[in-house]
Amino acid sequence: MLEPASGEGQYARQTRTALFGLFIFASVAALYFARDFLLPVTLATFVALTLRPTVRFLEKRHIPPGLSAALLAIVLVAAGLLAGYFLSLQVSAWIDQAPQLAQTFAEKFKSLRAPIEAVSNLTDKLQEVSEVSRSAAVQEVVVRQSPLPAMLALITGYPIKFIITLLATLVIAVFLMASGDLFYKKLVRVLPTMTDKKMALRIVYDIETEVSNYVLTQAAINAGLGIAVALAFHALGMPAPYLWGLLTFLFNFIPYVGALTGVALSGFLAIVTFDSLGYALLVPLAFTALSLIESEIVNPLILSRRLQMNAVAILLSLAFWAWLWGIAGAAMAVPFLVVIKVFCDNMQGLSGAGEFLSARELPNNGGNASEPT
Repeated sequence: MLEPASGEGQYARQTRTALFGLFIFASVAALYFARDFLLPVTLATFVALTLRPTVRFLEKRHIPPGLSAALLAIVLVAAGLLAGYFLSLQVSAWIDQAPQLAQTFAEKFKSLRAPIEAVSNLTDKLQEVSEVSRSAAVQEVVVRQSPLPAMLALITGYPIKFIITLLATLVIAVFLMASGDLFYKKLVRVLPTMTDKKMALRIVYDIETEVSNYVLTQAAINAGLGIAVALAFHALGMPAPYLWGLLTFLFNFIPYVGALTGVALSGFLAIVTFDSLGYALLVPLAFTALSLIESEIVNPLILSRRLQMNAVAILLSLAFWAWLWGIAGAAMAVPFLVVIKVFCDNMQGLSGAGEFLSARELPNNGGNASEPT
């Protein structure tokens, strides 16, 4: 009588595992194909979570949530427009000067020109051989496939889509902040038992607090790093040092990738700007040194231990959300980890996952964990 029961139990476990795998697959597919809808909603939720403590603080000072949400939205829009204005001026100049910058950059490495030209000549000969065997029909197809429509679609479509996403994010965030504690009250009413109500409120308030603390603290750290980079670049003679400070502030919201992008871009423009290659390399070295100080000293000192994430978990989250939602997903990778970690820390069965996401080291209980007792 026990064997059939055991077989049925194993079959039930396999079924649950298969259903869980299908659920994960369906969830990832839904996140990917519905990203145009979910991206502004998720961004707005993180904005609302970040600013909700401020709205609640102003509400205690008899300022209605709707008014404070509108004022915060105006501040965000003004800051975004100001940053976009300064960025657009310099970035458009870089785009216009791209051929000259590339030529200048190549001229700085004349010593490497001989082996590069040898490889280029070999490539040209191989291309000449392959062109002999091409037919006229194939050449006609290549001529007819003009890249102009694709370029026009990229130039006109992407900014419009970007602006629509930002506007939708702002509107949803304002409504979320203006609603006050309405959703929290409804959550309490829906749940059946008092234990569930208390747990749900503890989770949502912890998520709100931790996300707000992380985003605001990281923004302050990024601002400090941006000021330090701007001052260093001003001392080194880099043009538009204020712009580099703003770019550093924005880049640093994306872990690892942002710093690498800043080093590469500053190094390229420094080599183009300065005559001495050795002096030009001081610019990316200064950027690297300041970034290391921020990530290895300042960040661990300022961020609380609860907000520090496992480096492996950050890389995995960064790769996943960047693949799923692009740059916006990469910027939200760590806030997503904060939400997941808070949820796991408040659920007894998921405490192990929360410990994996944390940067804290487990106590060794007076000895090496690998040694037998």
